[in-house]
Amino acid sequence: MEHSKEPAQIQKKEVNGVFSLLLSIDKAVEELSKILLLTMIVIVCFQVFARKLFSYTPTWSLDITIFLLIWFSFLGIAMGFRERIHLAFTSITFSEKTDFYIEKLIPIFEIIFALILIVYGSKLMMNDFGQTIPTMGDLPIAYRTLAIPVSGVLILFYGIFQFFGVDLKRHKGLGGGH
Repeated sequence: MEHSKEPAQIQKKEVNGVFSLLLSIDKAVEELSKILLLTMIVIVCFQVFARKLFSYTPTWSLDITIFLLIWFSFLGIAMGFRERIHLAFTSITFSEKTDFYIEKLIPIFEIIFALILIVYGSKLMMNDFGQTIPTMGDLPIAYRTLAIPVSGVLILFYGIFQFFGVDLKRHKGLGGGH
């Protein structure tokens, strides 16, 4: 008789596979954020030196820096949700039962916020397709505002996992009383 896998084993394997994929995406987003920050630093330093030494300010430097700053900021917001370092009240203590419900309520608010970012960020992005950034080779502004729904998707992912009690923190000791 052929040995079949238990349904629970199959489900656990599938969940672990999905979790591994999402964790890989999360790591890639964090590395992208580091690259964005480093690139902004290099561009701004170049802009300052060019202006001070040669009295020349590259026209593209401001637009690219703003583009990178928007992406860096929205990815950082999502990572803040992952690490649970946004506003928290840690000095107020409640009963164990109340704490349990609060811990379930917080991810629900995160999920609602994520859905708002996804819906309205997508609408904003679609409205921006008619406009371009000339100093960036006529790149549609929509690529700049795409950061909003992407951030929303990440926050949605983090909120769902946190609702089910999965600890996604990758940097322990950053704060957040949860």
